[in-house]
Amino acid sequence: MAEVVGSLDRAVARDDGPKVPAAAIPTAERPKTGLLRRIDWSKAGLLVGLAIFTIAAAALYQIFSGITWSEVNNALSRIAWGQVALAFLATALSYSALIGYDLLALRHVGARQVPLPIIAFTSFISHAFTYTLGFGVLTGGAVRWRIYQSHGVKPSLILAVGALTTLTFWLGIATVAAICLLFQPSVLAPLDGLAPGLNLAIGLAVLGGVAIWVIVSALRPRTIRVGEHAMPLPGPGATLGAILVGLLDTVAAAGALWLIMPAGPDAGFMSFLAVFAVATVLGVISHVPGGVGVFETTLILAQPQIPAADMLVSLILFRLVYYVIPFAIACLMFGGYEIRQRRQSVGRIARTIHEIARPIIPRAASIAVFIGGVILLFSSATPEEHYRIAILRGVIPLPFVEVSQLAGSISGLVLLVISYGLVRRMANAQRIAVLLLVAGAVFALFKGLDIEEAIICSIVAGLLVLYKDEFYRQADLFSVRPSFEWILACVVAIGATIWLGFFAYANVDYQHKLWWDFAYNADAPRFLRATLAMAVVAIGIAAYILMHPSRAAFDPATPEELETLVPLISDSTRSDAHLALLGDKRFLLSASGKGFTMYGVQGRSWIAMGDPVAPEDEVDAMVWRFKELVDRNGGTPVFYQVTTGHLPAYLDAGFSLAKLGEEAWVDLNKFTLEGSEGRRLRQARAKAERSGASFEIVPATEVEAILPELQAVSDAWLDEKGNKEKGFSLGFWSPDYIRRYDQAVIRQDGRIVAFANIWRGADRQEYTVDLMRYLPQGPAGMMDLLFIGLLAQAKSEGFAWFNLGMAPLSGLPRHRLASLWSRVGSFVYKRGDRFYNFEGLRAYKDKFKPDWRPKYLAFPGGLALPQILMDVTGLIASSPRRALPEEAS
Repeated sequence: MAEVVGSLDRAVARDDGPKVPAAAIPTAERPKTGLLRRIDWSKAGLLVGLAIFTIAAAALYQIFSGITWSEVNNALSRIAWGQVALAFLATALSYSALIGYDLLALRHVGARQVPLPIIAFTSFISHAFTYTLGFGVLTGGAVRWRIYQSHGVKPSLILAVGALTTLTFWLGIATVAAICLLFQPSVLAPLDGLAPGLNLAIGLAVLGGVAIWVIVSALRPRTIRVGEHAMPLPGPGATLGAILVGLLDTVAAAGALWLIMPAGPDAGFMSFLAVFAVATVLGVISHVPGGVGVFETTLILAQPQIPAADMLVSLILFRLVYYVIPFAIACLMFGGYEIRQRRQSVGRIARTIHEIARPIIPRAASIAVFIGGVILLFSSATPEEHYRIAILRGVIPLPFVEVSQLAGSISGLVLLVISYGLVRRMANAQRIAVLLLVAGAVFALFKGLDIEEAIICSIVAGLLVLYKDEFYRQADLFSVRPSFEWILACVVAIGATIWLGFFAYANVDYQHKLWWDFAYNADAPRFLRATLAMAVVAIGIAAYILMHPSRAAFDPATPEELETLVPLISDSTRSDAHLALLGDKRFLLSASGKGFTMYGVQGRSWIAMGDPVAPEDEVDAMVWRFKELVDRNGGTPVFYQVTTGHLPAYLDAGFSLAKLGEEAWVDLNKFTLEGSEGRRLRQARAKAERSGASFEIVPATEVEAILPELQAVSDAWLDEKGNKEKGFSLGFWSPDYIRRYDQAVIRQDGRIVAFANIWRGADRQEYTVDLMRYLPQGPAGMMDLLFIGLLAQAKSEGFAWFNLGMAPLSGLPRHRLASLWSRVGSFVYKRGDRFYNFEGLRAYKDKFKPDWRPKYLAFPGGLALPQILMDVTGLIASSPRRALPEEAS
């Protein structure tokens, strides 16, 4: 047993009512003067308890110091686990009997409105707290105050209940101890050194005192005053009820320990009950929480015939059965009660904690799953506990044990692999992890009753299920390559598992026959087979990843899907909307269906081409819509060549911006070939015309007739430049694509030597060209003639602007405090002429006196920019092959 619920050391009264129970001894009887008045008796009690505990601890040390670990293991092996189960039942009976103390006290003070289930609930929690933690006023008393007050019991009556519970407990336990002394007066002789007759006299004296109290309280009920409140003391009915409750409680608690005690010579249960009752009383008097040390010392000294190792194991198990487990259950019950009482507050706090934890859940889950995998691997590499295998032998057939060992190690390996997918919030990684963790928990039990591993795997699986909404991305598990650090961690974990296994079985004589040794205690052979299975699975996963590379992009839209976009493209004022018709992109429609975002996928980068093609009031929403799509698929969202018109939308969506260059826009209202401003352009046109070149527009309806000539020019241009077709952000040769548009052509002697397909934006806002090709041996000045003719044609058609296209890397700041990207881009712009004529292209377009407008790359920020630029380059280079698979083959 343990110390009781409350302490009746002193009473404290204030004007606003008492806060703790008053002393059982009236204040008038206490000494008023002298040294005794100056002593703080509560602290003196603590000092006495500390002294008793120190003495008991010293005695226990002397008793147990000679015990070896092997003796403890042997004692543990002699425990009958069926008896332990019966001890749990006896514990339940003891705590059920304790309800009587609270029931008697509540009925005695008139608090009959509290229902019996609430009394039982409160009694169990308060006694479990007090028995384990001690300090009954602060533990069990606080529990009573919290629960009984919510059921209408006044604070003064709750204080009275605590005091009466303490008093009735003492009446009960003292009577039980006295009865035991009457029947077994010689049992305590080894403990107190008194003659049996004297022990008998002590028992009679205690029983006599109780009998006198019963008679006196029956003749004249007694009360005790606590501040301004009068508390009736127990009468004959309450006293007899307390004796009965104490008897039931003590017998059941003693039975719990009795059942765990080792078999051997003893003096019978009544003798043990007497020792147990006295040990309980001494433990309570010591004021040590749970009577730890004092209780054990009393039992050991009173029963010297029981070996010390057996006694130690039995007492530890009793502490676990009677104290620790009920305390854990009480904590859960009280926590559930408090949550139920504060549902709204707890719900609000839980939601707040959930929102705070959401950003770290994927990474925390990934680490937890990785650790779970390591635990399963390490478990497969280490020997099982022999006593657990002994239990398994009679329950689980050997084939299940062998298969569980193999399956557990494979599950651990796969958990290492898929844990990286949890960082990426992948739904399939979450589902597979939950399945493997649950399976791992089962395998851990089947292969060696590894309860600890099963609990860990179950907890991690439960957390993954609880936060399953955080794993929503539908990307392929192997579409994202893990980082080098993660691969290294997996290799280290696998290597450590193999090393641990060979270290654990260093003394095993490795022979070929070990592979075929199947037995419950054949740990080393199971390790070898598990290691082989793990290696085979690891090689298989690696081979699958190598043979199943992530798709560079989704399949482009079908021709039928493209045709549905034609009306939206025709209605757009942006000429680059026509890039959608190249056939190398996918599309995300707006919620209204009036706009779209065109994109391609390269590696992990989902790259949208330009701003969304949509009405102005829908662009912001489409930026978010595209980012959500990419997020669900575990990619990196990128917008390539966005304009300044919607930069706030990208910034609000969390993107960073990197300047790509500037685009040349010619104001056609200011463009002219007349006067001094147009003199240089007139001269360039005249020079080209003198060489036999001429400019004309071929309508789309007539392009089919000149298609072979156009293809010959295109092929010659590609051969001369040594280039392959590029796409995505610019056009490439595709007959279906070329047929859609009017073509501006340059002829020499009737032969086409240059051409460009024409894009026109809606509302006559923008006029531009896309695919431009020319014969390397064409006449001088033919490209000047082409652009001059296009500008004149656009102006004659009433367009406002002519878009000459972008000059890459131009206009980037060169300041020493500029971003690293700007400084690198500026350096390449100045020094990269051997790769691309950056400055020459800018100078050529400058002669048309354009307005320069910046274009940007919108990306998530951080260190991802180099990889994103590589992905953009790869997408541009590979787009024609995706759109024209037959030609590519």
